Amino acid sequence: MKYFVPAGRITNKGMPQRERKCFVVKKTVWKLFAPALCAAVLFAACSKDDSSSSRPQSVSTPPASSSVPPASASSQPASSSSAASSEAASSVPASSSAASSSAAATPTQSTRRGATVRADGGLRLRASASEKSEKLLTIPDGTHIECTGWQSGWAKTTYEGKTGYVSAVYLLYDGKVRADGGLRLRSGPGESYEKLLTVPDGTVLPCISQGDGWVKTTYNGKTGYVSQDYLLVPVTVRASTGLNLRASASETAEKLLTIPNGTVVQCYGNKENEWARVAYNGKAGYVSYLYIAYD
Repeated sequence: MKYFVPAGRITNKGMPQRERKCFVVKKTVWKLFAPALCAAVLFAACSKDDSSSSRPQSVSTPPASSSVPPASASSQPASSSSAASSEAASSVPASSSAASSSAAATPTQSTRRGATVRADGGLRLRASASEKSEKLLTIPDGTHIECTGWQSGWAKTTYEGKTGYVSAVYLLYDGKVRADGGLRLRSGPGESYEKLLTVPDGTVLPCISQGDGWVKTTYNGKTGYVSQDYLLVPVTVRASTGLNLRASASETAEKLLTIPNGTVVQCYGNKENEWARVAYNGKAGYVSYLYIAYD
């Protein structure tokens, strides 16, 4: 016969003596070992929880490389201009917009300067100093214009009755002859070419083109070449802590001195490639064109 015990209640009442003795033994064993068994189960559970919480998570510890910015994230210019950019003593170009915009805002007679357009297909004249502004017209290549102000790399000028701005990158500025007894105008770019005439010292000449130390220009109806070493164009240093003057057109060349920011120096002709040849404090050398302005 089976004896059924209601749920939630343990009793030996009504059982035969033999089964009653077995029941008592089982009940005694349960009372003795149940607490220990429960304690063991709880301990094991707690130990499992502790070990899992103390184990480092792979996502919580970033790799060491993430704490070091990649080299490409720096603000250094591209390699094509790295040589020139390192020439400023600070290696950071000063903002020329403030100085140039103030000159453009109140142009005076002293800021007026002639220049020749050098741009295949011509140079766009825009309504304001921005590539996004309205295009007013195109000034033909080789046209001589007068600049009346500068603003952030743009030159203000008037052409065919319209006033606007052109990119200063495409301009060759007029230079002043600095040669006792005058400067010879020759038929070609070299001393062996015929002498056409002598240009008086102090004369301002247009720069049509230049290269290999010679400037193509025109004077008294004759077109020829003059030595770049005697045709000076004033430029202003735009480098916050000064600009290195070097013995040759290379960032590895000997540093002669540092030209203070804001100094006006004489440039031999116009800039060529990434360097401009200038004179300062009795020394002639080369400076990065990135840090000079023609305003």
